[in-house]
Amino acid sequence: MAQLDVYKNPGTRTSKQAPYLVEVQGRFVDSLTTCVVIPLVCKEYFTGATILNPVIAINGVEYLLSTAEITAVRKSILGLPVASVQSQRSQIIAAIDRLLQ
Repeated sequence: MAQLDVYKNPGTRTSKQAPYLVEVQGRFVDSLTTCVVIPLVCKEYFTGATILNPVIAINGVEYLLSTAEITAVRKSILGLPVASVQSQRSQIIAAIDRLLQ
């Protein structure tokens, strides 16, 4: 697992609206059985603010990072990463910073 890896959302109730989760947890807490994630929400289900909800493309489809829905999940339910959004690190960190201001 690496920071800013993207995983398919294993949640049966939430995966239609938010098909992916972005891991945002830093490596200094690798020993935990959980990790902090932010859902990527389909644009048709959500209207966001640019700084709080940057657009993230996965396989050519655009999603909004639903920063206010940051949560922790068990690492064991995530499976293998399907993508990385490391290239959008600055926008993701700015969104988290904005949420906490």
